[in-house]
Amino acid sequence: MHIRLAPGTTLTNVEGKDVLFSVKTGDSYGLNETAARMLRLGLEADLDEVVNRLAGEYGAERQEIRDDFEELVAELVQLKFTQLVSTQGG
Repeated sequence: MHIRLAPGTTLTNVEGKDVLFSVKTGDSYGLNETAARMLRLGLEADLDEVVNRLAGEYGAERQEIRDDFEELVAELVQLKFTQLVSTQGG
């Protein structure tokens, strides 16, 4: 699983806080430090790499990281800030 920002969505830092903003709807979504880190990694790498890197950075169990990341992604997809992208292929 890999994610990308939905069309018309930006991820910016406003006064030290990461915020998703949809230019289509005018909606915004503030991220705490951990969620912002998860999202930024998720935009660069697939699920397994994100889990491995975050488990190392935070010293947490891989399954806990995976569950938290999947929950964040599901919420952001539901709110139409991100989209899932297939990582099939070679």
